[in-house]
Amino acid sequence: MATQGSVWIHGNIHFVDNETDKMNSERNESVFNSYSRRKNVLKVAVTDGTTEIARSFVYRIFTDNVFGENQSVFVSFYELPEKATFMESVMMELTSFSPNLLNGISYSNNASVEFKNADVVICIGVAREYDFKSEELSELFFEEHVRVSKFYGEAIEKYVKRDAKIIVLGNTTATIISKYATSIPSENITTLSLINLNIAAAQIAARAQCLATEVKNIIIWGSNGSHSFPDCRYTYLTSGKTLSDSLKVWIRNVLPHTIRNVSNRPAHIRSIAYALAEHCKILWNGTPEKEWTSMGVMSDHSYNVRAGIFFSYPVYCQNGQYEIVQDLDHDRYIKKYISDLNVLIYREIDVALKLCDLIPYSDP
Repeated sequence: MATQGSVWIHGNIHFVDNETDKMNSERNESVFNSYSRRKNVLKVAVTDGTTEIARSFVYRIFTDNVFGENQSVFVSFYELPEKATFMESVMMELTSFSPNLLNGISYSNNASVEFKNADVVICIGVAREYDFKSEELSELFFEEHVRVSKFYGEAIEKYVKRDAKIIVLGNTTATIISKYATSIPSENITTLSLINLNIAAAQIAARAQCLATEVKNIIIWGSNGSHSFPDCRYTYLTSGKTLSDSLKVWIRNVLPHTIRNVSNRPAHIRSIAYALAEHCKILWNGTPEKEWTSMGVMSDHSYNVRAGIFFSYPVYCQNGQYEIVQDLDHDRYIKKYISDLNVLIYREIDVALKLCDLIPYSDP
C-alpha cells in the first residue's frame, strides 16, 4: 500500500510528501508527540481530505469560530491511499489562508498518524450524503461505502481519544462506526440533519418574509436524505409574528415534497460543509433556552424508533452533550411518518451490517 512518506515542516504547518514507509512512521510520530504536549489545542481529524466538503468545512470552522473564539485548532486530514497524492495542493491552499487559530495542518493516508489523539473526527465518507435507493444496496458502490465506514470505525477505536466527538454525514455510517468504535460512548457520535432543516427554514422564511435565523424549532425526523420529514408543528418566529393559516397548510402539504425533490446533493456541497460546521458549533456552544435543533443520534427507542440505530431527533445541546426532546405530542399523521422512516432507515443499516458479518439479514 502506498503511503505519503516523510514530514517537512514550514513554521507550525506540517506536510507530508513521498519517501519511505519507515520514515513516514517515525517522522509523523515525532511531530504528533510534540503536538500532544501542547495545551489548549484541539485536534480535528477530517476524513476524505481532498473533497470540497473537507476544504470548505475547514474554512468555515475558522471564519465562524466554530470551536470557540480563542480555540487553537490543529487540522489533520486523512485521505484514502489512491487519492492522497492530491492532498498537497489542497494543503497549500489552506496554508495561504492561515488564520490565527490554525495551530497546524498535517495530511497523509496513514490512519495511525491522522487519527492519533484526535479530539474531534469529521467522517465524510465515500457516499457524501448519497441517497441510496433500495435497488442500489446490492451494488459495489454501497459495498465500498460500508467497507470504508468499517475502516473508519476501526481507526477511531484504535487511535482517537476516548472522549472524542465523532461527527458523521449519514446514519448508516454512524451505526457501523458505533459497532467498531466500541470504546467511544455512543452519545459522542452524532450525524448531520441540518441540511434539510436549513432548507426548510429558508423556505418558510421566504414565505413569512423574515430571516431564516428567525425560524425556530423545526424538527427533522429520520435522516438528512430525501426520506426525511420536516415537522413544523412547534415552529415559531423569534419576531413574534405568527404563521398564517395558509402558510401552515403549505408547510404541511408542500414543504415535505420540496425537501424530497432536493435530491441532487452534489449541488449542495458547500451547504453540507457549512451545515457540518454549524452542527459542531451548536454541539460545542449549546442550544438557547427553549430552542432545539435536529441531530442524528443513537436511538434509545424514543418515539418507538428501533433502538441501536442512528435516527434524527429534536435535541437540546449543552456542554457538548445532547438530550432528545421527549413527550412531544404526535397525531396519527406524524406517527406514521416516523414509523415509515424507521423501516426505511433500518433497511439500509441492516444490509450494511450484514455486509460486515455483524447480524443476519432480516426484514424489519
